[in-house]
Amino acid sequence: MVTTQLEVVNNDLNTKIDEQDLLLDLKVLIKEYYCGTFTNDGQSLVLSFFNGQKFALKIEEIA
Repeated sequence: MVTTQLEVVNNDLNTKIDEQDLLLDLKVLIKEYYCGTFTNDGQSLVLSFFNGQKFALKIEEIA
């Protein structure tokens, strides 16, 4: 069976993204722009900066 490039793109557009996958992708992107420690605690991405600030980034599917 031969798969065309258009079929691959269409299949990727229909792939379900879960919260953990999205958090991991965002972690990679955020690390490109900020210096600090970034950990995934299972429910959120915890951002700890060298100045002592901490943030929790939570992803929840709404639809």
